[in-house]
Amino acid sequence: MHCRRGKQLRRRYGIEPHSRTDIYPTTMNTLIIFLKYPEAGKVKTRLAKDIGADKAADLYSSMAMKIIDNTADPENYITTVFYDPPSKLKEIRDWIGEKEVQFSPQTGKTLGDKISNAFKEVFDNGSDKAVIIGTDCIDVTSDTINHTVDMLNQNDIILGPAEDGGYYLLGLKKHIPQIFEKIDWSTDCVLNQTIEKLNKHKLKYHLLKTLRDIDDVYDLRGVIKDL
Repeated sequence: MHCRRGKQLRRRYGIEPHSRTDIYPTTMNTLIIFLKYPEAGKVKTRLAKDIGADKAADLYSSMAMKIIDNTADPENYITTVFYDPPSKLKEIRDWIGEKEVQFSPQTGKTLGDKISNAFKEVFDNGSDKAVIIGTDCIDVTSDTINHTVDMLNQNDIILGPAEDGGYYLLGLKKHIPQIFEKIDWSTDCVLNQTIEKLNKHKLKYHLLKTLRDIDDVYDLRGVIKDL
């Protein structure tokens, strides 16, 4: 991809250079952030059983903002927030505020469908590499994303294992829909089932360090003070 192509893609996403001296990279990378509108009773439902729906929603909102801020790096990649529900775009824009992110609704029936469709969208729009994260792991930063992008030069897929048996990050350099099919989402089998698929299809992968997702009250130990 030539520099002119990089410029066109950035303009498609509404990102303009800060000055005429800005140098565009020869490729375009995308960070996908999956999030929900922080409505009480609709987010962090396991955590809400212990601390209440309102506090759980407030915590979810704080975590999401921390992740968006800590992963911001517009010089190296575009950030696209894939949000749910699709009817809440205005509310989500108001909530997130003036941050350098793009917005697109999640589409699909299952979580696997939604993730696969998000990757397809950003690759169809010209991304060379794409990384997806959620809002459960507050230890992810722009360094994590840039390291993932670099590691994709030698691998087909990058996975960030979570302590609960899932993954907090996944990086691709092309759309591979079959790795999202027939996965028992939201269980402790997700990572192992995904790796089985990677091995089956002879895809080269690399695992990042294991991190903790925040899903229930036990995961909050030593975390609240950092939000």
